[in-house]
Amino acid sequence: MAAAKRSLSQNFLVDPNLQRKIVDALGAEHDDLVVEIGAGHGELSRHLVGEVGHLLLVEKDDDLAADLAEEWGDREDVSVLHADALEVDLEEAVARCSRAAGGGDDGAPYRVISNVPYAITSPLTFRILDLRPPPRRVVLTVQKEVGERMAADPGSGDYGSLSVGVQIRARPRVAFGVSRHAFRPTPEVESVTVVLEPRPDRPGPEAERDVRRLTRACFSRRRKQLQKILRSAPEYGLGKEEARELCRSLDLDPRVRPEKVSPATFLRLARRLEAADD
Repeated sequence: MAAAKRSLSQNFLVDPNLQRKIVDALGAEHDDLVVEIGAGHGELSRHLVGEVGHLLLVEKDDDLAADLAEEWGDREDVSVLHADALEVDLEEAVARCSRAAGGGDDGAPYRVISNVPYAITSPLTFRILDLRPPPRRVVLTVQKEVGERMAADPGSGDYGSLSVGVQIRARPRVAFGVSRHAFRPTPEVESVTVVLEPRPDRPGPEAERDVRRLTRACFSRRRKQLQKILRSAPEYGLGKEEARELCRSLDLDPRVRPEKVSPATFLRLARRLEAADD
C-alpha cells in the first residue's frame, strides 16, 4: 500500500463504518454515475463498485492511480482517470463516462464524492459546483471549520465569503462529524461530512463572478456598514446618496454589516451594481 504523501495533503480514511456512512450520504442509485475525486486506496470506492451504474475514479497520485487501475481497470463499469481534478476537463470526463453508463447524449444522472485534501478544499469545491450540468448531489469530507463556514447562516460567526459562494450554488448541510482518529496518518484537525444539493436555478458564471467580487470587498471590511463599503471600496466608489438609495431599493438597511446580508441579497446587490456599471 502506497504511503501518504505530505506534498499532496493525503490522509486516508481507514474506519470502515465511516466509509459506509459517507457513501450512504451520497444516496446513489443503481443507474447513477458516481465521480470520486481523490480515490486514494479505494477506501470509498470499494463500497461503490458494482453498486452504481458507472464509477469514475479521479486520482492525481501516480502510484495510487496505478493501483486503482490494476484493481478495477478491467471492469466495464469503472474508469480510472489519472489526473489533477483542478486541471483536467472534468465536464468532458463526466460526459464520456455518463454515456458509458447508458445516459445517451443527455448523459446519465451523476453524483460526486470526495474526501477532500485540506489544502485544496475551496478551489475543488467550487470546481465541482461549477460543473455543468450540475451533479445531483455532492458529498465532501472537509476540515470541520471549513464545512461549518460552508453551511453557516447569516449573522453567525462562521458566515463569510465562502458561505455566500457555496450557498448561491447549492444548499449545504453538515451531515456528521468525522474524528481525526479515523484517518491515517492522523491529521491535527477534526473533519465533517458536508452534503451539498446543487441549485437548479443557480446563477450563471458572470453573476457568480460578480458576487465573488462583492463579497471580497465586503468581508474584508466586515466591521463597516454596507453603505460605507459601497462608498469606500475602490471596486465601486458610490456616492453617499447613491449607496443609500441602492440599499433601500433592495429593502436593505444601509447601516447593515456584511455578516447580516443573505446570499440571495448579495446576488441581487451584485447584479444591480454590475447593471449600473454597464
